[in-house]
Amino acid sequence: ILIILILSSPPSVHRRNVIRDTWLSLCKNNSYVQYYFVVGSAGFKEAHSLIEEEQSVHHDLVLLPNVYDNYKSLTKKVLEAFVWLDKTIKHFQYLLKCDDDSFVQVDKVVSELQTIKLTKGNSLYWGFFNGRAQVKVNGKWKESDWILCDYYLPYALGGGYVLSQKLVHFIAVNAEFLRLYNSEDVSVGVWLSAVVNVTRQHDPRFNTEFISRGCSNTYLVTHKQDEVAMRKMFLTLKRSGRLCDAEYRSRNSYIYNWHVPPSKCCIRNDSSIP
Repeated sequence: ILIILILSSPPSVHRRNVIRDTWLSLCKNNSYVQYYFVVGSAGFKEAHSLIEEEQSVHHDLVLLPNVYDNYKSLTKKVLEAFVWLDKTIKHFQYLLKCDDDSFVQVDKVVSELQTIKLTKGNSLYWGFFNGRAQVKVNGKWKESDWILCDYYLPYALGGGYVLSQKLVHFIAVNAEFLRLYNSEDVSVGVWLSAVVNVTRQHDPRFNTEFISRGCSNTYLVTHKQDEVAMRKMFLTLKRSGRLCDAEYRSRNSYIYNWHVPPSKCCIRNDSSIP
């Protein structure tokens, strides 16, 4: 079973409805998939009745009462979501964490997971990895307490990544001991950096950077999509079986080189990579 946790905020009802109407509608009858929108509900009393009404209709919200829904609490939100998942749903194999501006081809993700061959005892950490990201020293993502390295440790970008159940469990049961950095995806990379038997699978089909690399029919997850773009992708997918009206690339991708130091991992020198 694949669990999908979609990070959202209390006011983003319209965005959630667009996702329900588009890519989530393609997996509603898939017994291998369960999905939830994760919302921090602390301090949102004025929206509480609307959230309750939405929950009564859709039954797909995970409300985290101890989490204020703002960027400073994003890592705590992800951690609390992992704790909730570990306590609430016992029998799942994989988690896909994504955002409410991500478009996911769920059927293809499930198909890939069914074909992935892991070494016995290994767990999967699958997404678009970066090992040379410079530590933010300004702005809202500034990391004042970063002491580990000149760069962030290798991590899968947060627009969408997949974790095996054992990794979610590891994070959840150790939650009280984990340092929370401003960036949730960086934090997950740090938390898993000392875990043995993790298969880190870099995949350019995760278009999950801070800006989209364009549109490719091979993409499994496409980040930074507004409601209009999601509806367009969905209609194209329904009509033609393809994600894109026309494929295009706005920036190059890369294959992660795990055989060199992380600072040299990720060279954008091949325009054929999606």
